[in-house]
Amino acid sequence: MRNSLIVALLGLMTIGAGSADSWAQGSDRFRLGIYADAESLDPIATSDNPSIWSQLLIYDTLIRPAKDGTKLEPGLAESWTSNADGTEFVFKLRDAKFSDGTQVTVDDVIASLKRAQSDQSNWKRFFKPISRMEAVDARTVKIALDKPFTPLLNNLALFSASILPAKQLQEKGASFFEKPIGSGPFMLKNWARGSKIELAANPNYWQKGKPSVKEVDLMVIGEDNSRVLQLQAGQIDAMINVPVNQIKSIGSSGDITAKVAPVYRIDLVQLNTREKPLDNEKVRQALNYAVDKEGIIQGILFGTGTPAVSSMPVMRYHNTALKPYPHDPEKAKALLKDAGLADGFSMTMLVQSGDTTFQQVGAAIQANLQDVGVKTELQLIESGAQWDTTKSGKYQASLSYATSDTVDPDQLIGFTAVNPERADAFHTEWKSDRLNELYDKERVTADGPEREKMFQEMEQIVHDGAPFIFLYNKGATYAYRNNVEGFEVLPTSNWRLEDVVVK
Repeated sequence: MRNSLIVALLGLMTIGAGSADSWAQGSDRFRLGIYADAESLDPIATSDNPSIWSQLLIYDTLIRPAKDGTKLEPGLAESWTSNADGTEFVFKLRDAKFSDGTQVTVDDVIASLKRAQSDQSNWKRFFKPISRMEAVDARTVKIALDKPFTPLLNNLALFSASILPAKQLQEKGASFFEKPIGSGPFMLKNWARGSKIELAANPNYWQKGKPSVKEVDLMVIGEDNSRVLQLQAGQIDAMINVPVNQIKSIGSSGDITAKVAPVYRIDLVQLNTREKPLDNEKVRQALNYAVDKEGIIQGILFGTGTPAVSSMPVMRYHNTALKPYPHDPEKAKALLKDAGLADGFSMTMLVQSGDTTFQQVGAAIQANLQDVGVKTELQLIESGAQWDTTKSGKYQASLSYATSDTVDPDQLIGFTAVNPERADAFHTEWKSDRLNELYDKERVTADGPEREKMFQEMEQIVHDGAPFIFLYNKGATYAYRNNVEGFEVLPTSNWRLEDVVVK
């Protein structure tokens, strides 16, 4: 299920920084440097990773992906059962409380899931198959379907299925999310938008003795090098998105550990298929042939990746028979000529401004495309603004990535390849009727060889339709000071901080 090359990179690289200006706050506070702020703390209104990862610290779900990324494990539900045909699920709630001390009830579960499947939810198609929910008793909820829906359990493990206090949400409406209440390991203390999210330990968290730290500061530091400098100076305790060219040089005295985690991630260039000439499949295929993915992997990523074949990461049901587009400039030129663009064309590509690696990759793509007559202007843009711009459809190309929040490929295929869907094929507006048909079928097909063939065909369709320039599957880089224990990036790309200890 994982990229074997990236897994091989998991060995620790212990590297150091000079003397720090105190690992301030001792065991009471953990300061994590992140690259962008959350857009919202409403789990049914967001799809951006900073929002998702923040929400997963505040809220809890009935079930969740295990840390190894291969299975699901209990969350608010301590156990669950299903009938033989998968149309009825019964969840037994553990004795859990929200951070304000109120009990998590079956009514909260039902209200939260009804909200997730409502028309106001960006994720409604993930929960629409639920036809009935009822309280069996004070701690048991039954979820019924009219027909089998294979991804249901994985969808209930998504952040968008977070369980919220129904009464408070009803009373406060949208203002609830300014200072929300959840049953996760932390609660929101303060949110200085664009700067810092301050969290405090949930005193009522159901995992006794956790979290280990009393406070967490998610420090928004948009520029990679600034995060590195603050980590070296001891101004933060850990960071995500270490530039790969600094993995070995981030420090010198053995005070910092850096790692590369295997994650379900795909890096790609979104192509707006409503924009000419990107509406032409031959043009999009030409761009894929024009880009030297292997050269980027070796020259910029220092070998920490493998060429991608589609918009689905290397995970369960991945089509191992698919081959990446080779670097073939002559083939690219021939396809452009067939499309009536023998002289090439010009376009603009959005590139995240604070990410060193993205900027280097963007420059490499720009040079590759120039070789086949495609002039590409790079437009640096802040991460949040980039998301808003692609979502609005006001772009031509955008260097980006996507991650899976669960262990089943249904979520990411739906996000990157299905249209209409909540992201309309990751804002490319590309559409395949056959892929949509397969998507509907896999969702009612039991896990096994038949469902696997459907995913593999969907990957082939995305590969051939090329709504993206498929780049690479890479690991997630992160680092922490050596007085920190328990910080890690999971295969789903988020982090659980309840186990973090700061000495």
